[in-house]
Amino acid sequence: MLITVENVSFSYLPGTPFEVQALRDISLVIGRGESIGIVGRTGCGKSTLVQHFNGLLLPEKGRVLVSGVDTRVKGIALQEIRRKVGLVFQYPEDQFFEERVFDEIAFAPRNMGVGGNELVKRVQRAMEMVGLSYEDLKDKSPFELSGGQMRRVAIASILSMSPEVLVLDEPTAGLDPQGKRLILEKLNELRMQHAVTLIIVSHSMEDLAKVAERIIIMDQGRIAFDGPIRKAFSQGEFIKQFGILPPAVSQVASLLRERGFAVSTEVLTPWELAEEIRRKVLEKREKGPCWVEA
Repeated sequence: MLITVENVSFSYLPGTPFEVQALRDISLVIGRGESIGIVGRTGCGKSTLVQHFNGLLLPEKGRVLVSGVDTRVKGIALQEIRRKVGLVFQYPEDQFFEERVFDEIAFAPRNMGVGGNELVKRVQRAMEMVGLSYEDLKDKSPFELSGGQMRRVAIASILSMSPEVLVLDEPTAGLDPQGKRLILEKLNELRMQHAVTLIIVSHSMEDLAKVAERIIIMDQGRIAFDGPIRKAFSQGEFIKQFGILPPAVSQVASLLRERGFAVSTEVLTPWELAEEIRRKVLEKREKGPCWVEA
């Protein structure tokens, strides 16, 4: 497995009156090529958990293995782990400090000792992966770009390190509908075309329905559910107790079932729901006017 978390616990300000236990005995495994959503109420431990994936935080108890390497072992190269597992924080554009898009994206590989033509190729490839024109944007200030372009520059700055895992904390926060759509499309392309493992922290179930296949629901520092996203969203009443509402499509499917129209509740998109409705209508027609839904 690419990332293995074994019985990890973590507290902020341990041993003080302000101690807060953020993670409680967390265990999970993440394989290559997965697309995972991590959700839960504010303060449930989502961001704390993902910062353990690349060694930004180290467990108090338990261990985290990245490609078999324990992040707590003294003397290991945490820089290499962070190259494999790239983390994009919420509103990453707030952390821009370079004057040119090229230099912003080139910052990490430069620190890794990459230079010359190889550096240019890395920046070009990273920009291409997120759908940005190298020639049009390389010399522009990042602060002149649209919100969606700035977010994609931030993602490209991580992709320039050629990570195996891309972790994103609220990647569409603050973006308009078009910006959200473009970011989600590019994330899907990264996974399908470049075999990047995606881990996305989000409060938007609609966004996760478009990119994630597996979902981890956290509650008070523990994992309350870990499984296929379709299964989670089909159990609306179960996940509501963790402050999560299924996407509108899943809610409509559940309402249809309650009214005797037996469509699958494991639909994620309007097109899937439309196909389910079409299929059920055809079944009714084939069974004739006397057929009654069981």
